[in-house]
Amino acid sequence: MQDLDDLFAIAAAQNAALVPPDGLAARVLADAAREQQRLPTKPPAAPAPARFGVWSALSSLFGGAGVLASLGTVAVAGLYLGFAQPGAMLQLTEAVSGTGGLESVDLMPGVDALLSEE
Repeated sequence: MQDLDDLFAIAAAQNAALVPPDGLAARVLADAAREQQRLPTKPPAAPAPARFGVWSALSSLFGGAGVLASLGTVAVAGLYLGFAQPGAMLQLTEAVSGTGGLESVDLMPGVDALLSEE
């Protein structure tokens, strides 16, 4: 414990020489007051007027333009998947709905090539 007290005493002696001059704080405050007087006192510009229209009302209803764009993208993707009906989607639909057997669903096609020892 004595070693730690010695280290603190050495650090305090070294930091005593780092005390700023007496008039430094007064000079810094005077410079700050002078710079504040040079700032313009003009009020900030008024914000742009709010737009009122069908699209702005619709986007604010859903939470913003980003949410509305995401919702549109998902709707288009859903229409495409419903119209195109990929083969794997049909197999999965048959397995979930119960019209086809679960054995007919090939979730990992081509895994036999990885398991063969040629």
